[in-house]
Parts: sequence; structure tokens; C-alpha cells
Amino acid sequence: MKAIVIDIDGTLTDMQRRLDLRAAAAIRELTVPVILASGNVLGFVKCAAKLIGTSDIMIAENGGVVSMGFDGPVHVSGDKARCQEVLEILKKHFDLEELDSAERRSEVALRRNFDIDAARQVLVDGNIRDIELVDTGFAVHIKTVDVNKGTALVMIAEMMGLNTGDFVAIGDSANDIEMIRTAGLGVAVGNAHPALKDAADLVTTGQYGAGVVEALKSA
Repeated sequence: MKAIVIDIDGTLTDMQRRLDLRAAAAIRELTVPVILASGNVLGFVKCAAKLIGTSDIMIAENGGVVSMGFDGPVHVSGDKARCQEVLEILKKHFDLEELDSAERRSEVALRRNFDIDAARQVLVDGNIRDIELVDTGFAVHIKTVDVNKGTALVMIAEMMGLNTGDFVAIGDSANDIEMIRTAGLGVAVGNAHPALKDAADLVTTGQYGAGVVEALKSA
């Protein structure tokens, strides 16, 4: 193991976004880089990285944004304009509330107050194949299918001069599947989505931050 990449919400925090201080303390004891990966906007991830004490390399917006340093270059993938086109299509069928619109660079995020399965069916019926809806449990993301936390991990590994197999990845949600499959060791915390558990190499007994502490001891 030469580096670790960890999801934030539902992994380092509980569902009320309360940070597990035991997990933060365990991270600070590590001697390898720890990279935070989130569906949230970059400003949120930067703040979390500074407070927790992780690396200044970060993944935001489900892999659509990669930042190589707190003041370093920011790489944006995905197509927000296309996501907004699909948003307008969905608005014809649902009353949608957009989140963090001004801060998002690669995707669109929505409050989870509509029928997500029905919205996915609208995409199927419209033969929209380049866009997917991802439910993280905290928000619903309209994103291009070619961008995810796994593609971001590949980019970061190349810029760090590492192989993706050198990474341990820890997460809880379906949007972490590509990331843990890309890493050398993929870990699902105990509260993880069933699909993530199926994809993981290791599932912890501990949930949320307790699972992170368990994973770090096992890695």
C-alpha cells in the first residue's frame, strides 16, 4: 500500500455528516498519502481535507473534479452543459431542486425529494445513454457515464507516479464502486450499499468511521 483514497459522507461520517474523530486520528497516524473522494463540491472536500489532515490531492463531484493541491491545478472532466440539458428534460416530469449550482463544474446535483427510479426511466425512454443518475444517499447527481471516482483515481495515480494497484480504496455508496474496483484493495464499510459490498475485496464489520479504522488496521 502506497496511498489510500477514502470517501467522506457515509464513510468518514455518519448519515448526519458527523465526522468520526477516531477515524480522523487513525488517518493522521499514517505515513502514506490519504486522498479524499466525494460527490460533493471541491470547496467542501478542501475544507474536510484540511480539518482531517489528509493529502492536498482531492477528488470531488464523483470524479468530475480532481485537484492536485490546495492551490494547485484543478482538472475538470464530464460535461456540465450536457447534464443541464438533461436536467431541463427531467424538469418536465418532476419538481426538482438543484444543489450547489454555482460551485459545481462537471455535473448537476439534486435534492432527493423525487422518484429517482421514475426519473431513470425517463432517460431510458428518451434513449439518453450518455447520462446517468447516481443516488449517494445525500443527493442525486446527474453526471456523464464516462466519469466516476475510478477514472479520477486513474488520473491521480498517473500524476503521482503510482499504479492504481498501489491504492487502498474505502467507501460506502454505489458511486464508490468504480473506485474500489480500480484500487488494489477495495474496502466497503459495514453500512455500505449491497452493490458496493459485492464489489469489495473486504467488508468491515464496523460501520461508518469505525469501519474505516478497522480497514486501516487491516490494510
